[in-house]
Amino acid sequence: MSKIQRATILVHYDKDDQVDDYVYTYLKALRIVTTHLVFVSTAKLKYTQIEKLKLHCDEVIIRENIGYDFMSYKIGLESFDYSTYDEVLICNDSVYGPLYPIQKLFDTMNSQKCDFWGITDNTDMGYHIQSYFMLIKKPVLQSTVFLNFWKDVEILHNKDEIIKRYEVGFSQLLIKAGFIAKSSTHFQPSSMQKFSIFISKFTPKKIMKKLKSLFLGKAKIIRIGKINTTHYFWKELILSGSVPFIKIELLRDNPMNVDIKDFEKIIAEVSDYDTSLITSHLQRMKV
Repeated sequence: MSKIQRATILVHYDKDDQVDDYVYTYLKALRIVTTHLVFVSTAKLKYTQIEKLKLHCDEVIIRENIGYDFMSYKIGLESFDYSTYDEVLICNDSVYGPLYPIQKLFDTMNSQKCDFWGITDNTDMGYHIQSYFMLIKKPVLQSTVFLNFWKDVEILHNKDEIIKRYEVGFSQLLIKAGFIAKSSTHFQPSSMQKFSIFISKFTPKKIMKKLKSLFLGKAKIIRIGKINTTHYFWKELILSGSVPFIKIELLRDNPMNVDIKDFEKIIAEVSDYDTSLITSHLQRMKV
């Protein structure tokens, strides 16, 4: 079988106008599985930084910091003829990883009958593939539905509106057009787990921990309502080998106040990923 021709767009933002070492680790991993690699940044990068990026990327695009990721994806797609590729991967730098070679992920999903896929899906505001890592195949790439969607993407300033119109809207539009979506994470919640997630909003953390240990057993994973799978089940996702990333927001902000103190130990159980890349970036983010 001939090699899959895959283009990748990685979008980037950094508050200090830097390209951190963890980003280069991600780029190097993407380079292995990518025919054409485009880097789109909203940071004000210096000439030397851009030249360094060009050692890994086929195209480096610097744009104004407006419109969030979907505008960066749009600009990335406009920079080459995506319709000539078998697949296009759109992803962002909101994760640390990959914790294992992502070729494993592609190999697994190549056997799946689908037209687009991601690592995790979500039912907030409607079913959708989460856009931090989404792969689109040729039938979609050559469709007028795909062309028209990206033509209509415009600069929005409200993040919830962007999620609704673009992240959710993109998946919903493709599904309604008859395209098949899949996610590489295949977990379903037990009734007790749904109950535990619900009561966790009202129960002190220590009691919640006891309830989990009594009733959950081996965790099954899904994002339910406003529950973010990649936060709430970060540990189970990594240990299961289903997700080769850990979210930066989880370790930096921990908005759900989950237990993350052993994240380095958990990563070390399944990966040789250099966690100093994580700790050094987090330290800079908190300054």
